[in-house]
Amino acid sequence: MHRVSINEQELFFLELFRIALSAETLEDRLTAIRSVKHEVIAARLKSLSEGRSSGWQEDPANRELVEWVAKTAGEREDGIYEFSRVSRRYEDRTERRLNVAEHVGKMIGLSIEDGKFEGVQTDSGILYQLTEVSKEHNIRGAKDKDTVRKSWGCYRGVVHLGMAMDFCEDLSASPAEVLLMAEHFRRRLSQMCPKGTSTPYVSPEEQISFVYESSIYGPRFQNRGLPFYVSG
Repeated sequence: MHRVSINEQELFFLELFRIALSAETLEDRLTAIRSVKHEVIAARLKSLSEGRSSGWQEDPANRELVEWVAKTAGEREDGIYEFSRVSRRYEDRTERRLNVAEHVGKMIGLSIEDGKFEGVQTDSGILYQLTEVSKEHNIRGAKDKDTVRKSWGCYRGVVHLGMAMDFCEDLSASPAEVLLMAEHFRRRLSQMCPKGTSTPYVSPEEQISFVYESSIYGPRFQNRGLPFYVSG
């Protein structure tokens, strides 16, 4: 399992993290997540420069921060460019596949809550049920079982974030609460097994876990949303 820390400022960019998860391999997702973090830093720097702290660059107390900003400018520019490519692919083709996989995750969650623990790829299992509903309602991207299976296989390790965002949308939940719900869904998918099996719905090794953590760089960087890390 890969663990990603989310700090105070990054909490307000969860939709961008979800877009990063639409990349099709784990390596590309982690790269995209780093790119989102660069987006967050760029937004925070812009806010600092335009707001009440517009003179922060001249403050001697910020010398270390100014040096860090200058040193990482090229990396930040590259990260922002790379995320723009992920965003374009998301809009062109991966959004629908991620949506389908998240819907499978929701159906699994309901099956667990109902105590049914239905299988996913069995003849009458969750993938079959989704394709039948999609045919009935003419839902694009989910009418073919093989297509749904591929979407679930690609994204099952990351569906919990989108599931939590959708679940919390009408609850006035804070971003931190969304992360807690995402972790709840992640654990449920990786700890529960279809009836009659000992294999969880999603292997923990496939998952990316998002955890809220305050800045690890001490009080001088606290509440600035700078810098960041991703560990795995």
